[in-house]
Amino acid sequence: MGISASDELRDQILISGILSAQDVMKALEQAQEAATDLETILKKNRVLTDSQVVALGAMRAGVPFIAISDYIPKLSNAELVPEQFAREHCVFPIFVCDGIITLAVQDVNDLAAVDQIRRQTKMEVDVCLANKNEILGLIERAYGASEYLQQSSVLESLQEATVSTADETQPVIRLVDLMILEAIRQNASDIHIEPGESELRLRVRVDGVLREVPSPPLGLHKAIVSRLKVLARLDISKNRSPQDGAIHFRSGDTEVLLRVSVLPSVYGEAVVLRILRNEAEAISLSDMGMNDELRSRFQQVVSNAHGMVLVSGPTGSGKSTTLYAAIKAIISPQKNIITVEDPVEYRNSQIRQVQVNAEANLTFATGLRSILRQDPDVIMVGEIRDRETAQISVQAALTGHLLLSTVHTNDSISAIARLRDLGVPEFLISSSLLAVLAQRLCRRICPDCITDDRPPEFLVKAVGLDPGNLDFQPRRGKGCRRCVGTGYVGRVGVFELFELTENFSKMIVAGESTEAVRAAARNAGMKFIVEDGVRKIREGQTTVEEVARVAGRC
Repeated sequence: MGISASDELRDQILISGILSAQDVMKALEQAQEAATDLETILKKNRVLTDSQVVALGAMRAGVPFIAISDYIPKLSNAELVPEQFAREHCVFPIFVCDGIITLAVQDVNDLAAVDQIRRQTKMEVDVCLANKNEILGLIERAYGASEYLQQSSVLESLQEATVSTADETQPVIRLVDLMILEAIRQNASDIHIEPGESELRLRVRVDGVLREVPSPPLGLHKAIVSRLKVLARLDISKNRSPQDGAIHFRSGDTEVLLRVSVLPSVYGEAVVLRILRNEAEAISLSDMGMNDELRSRFQQVVSNAHGMVLVSGPTGSGKSTTLYAAIKAIISPQKNIITVEDPVEYRNSQIRQVQVNAEANLTFATGLRSILRQDPDVIMVGEIRDRETAQISVQAALTGHLLLSTVHTNDSISAIARLRDLGVPEFLISSSLLAVLAQRLCRRICPDCITDDRPPEFLVKAVGLDPGNLDFQPRRGKGCRRCVGTGYVGRVGVFELFELTENFSKMIVAGESTEAVRAAARNAGMKFIVEDGVRKIREGQTTVEEVARVAGRC
């Protein structure tokens, strides 16, 4: 009788010292009772992750293991294997070097697939074992082939093309338009165009995470950059210094504002396009993911006639979106609402919006001074980033205005220390500040491929939970066409709201530390960001990994 897979795994675990003999025997007994195998029990008990199981399988089979997430495979390698074949056999050519294909497979015994690829490509094939879900995710990214990539093959003969003409029939113009439309279709917030030594790299930021997409040939880099410069009204002849501009992009029913940043790099000009949606994209507080109790409290705070309300968090955490959702909740014909922003991200005809312009000496501080002479009821300042803006904001909040703004701090209570650092006296902070909302954005689990999750123990601990005493089943997305193999679609906010009570005001005036205020807030029953994240894990909205990434203690 041959040795079973469970016996092989048992021996391997014992030899490698991953578990003690006693723990292995206990797992084997559980497997026998549940009429399943050792691998299933070890994954269920979170002793081994999926990738660890695959790595151990690779060792037993005598083939290399590859963690696809640690590499940046060339998506253009998809040309070597037909899409249907790649999906049926769950394979993808990771690398091609010196006529040898490194093929990621989920089954090392699928020799027929390897032989067919060898015959079709007339190249040698080296096999490596990889996590099935990672291979499927790579297949989704690679064969979710954008129309613009197909266009790029037609453009290889146009590597020296000029784009100074407005002739809309030029292929490079179509290529740029299709590239932008593809990013909008994927709901991306940014497009990164990065030239390298031998290839052009194209990435889009979706749900806060960069994702590589198929790229045009490197020879088209100059033509693409020139086209974008023309659209942004930048100097085509200037390629050794940074340039910034904007593009009003329209195609059919699609209309967005693209903020363009061009930066010289070693291999040529790198371009980042920030995609800014119009007012129709502005969402409500409930859409952000606030629970009913928190939303009610925050809406009550922003309904005050005067005082200062801050939203804190790192860049890209949705602070401006939350401020506009707050304005949407209180907007009325009886209120004069004015904003000063850099840039104006959501256009709204019901409020007056001022764009910061450093060349015209229109900064947050100078704009705020002018706004105060426009009889405002509500003022929104894009960010409090310097002493002058902080001091004027506090004075505005103390003189009968509701002032909304953002600060860059790690949590809500740290905003007090930030205002102190900017020169605002403690007694003015306690008199003007109503509340601080801290937030992060976690990616939402894709509803089409949601499944049970077995997160590693260190991630469970990072969100403040006991790995051995979970009273719920964590969830994740395993990857599908809808989520392009990532397991996530969209984002949900996690929040904490710090409201200044009389007790907290006294502590601030007394100059007590941030840690002391935080301890008092915890004793008073305040819920912190990581706790809101755990609530959303329990509800199946996001994963343990996401909450640990944005708010945990890894």
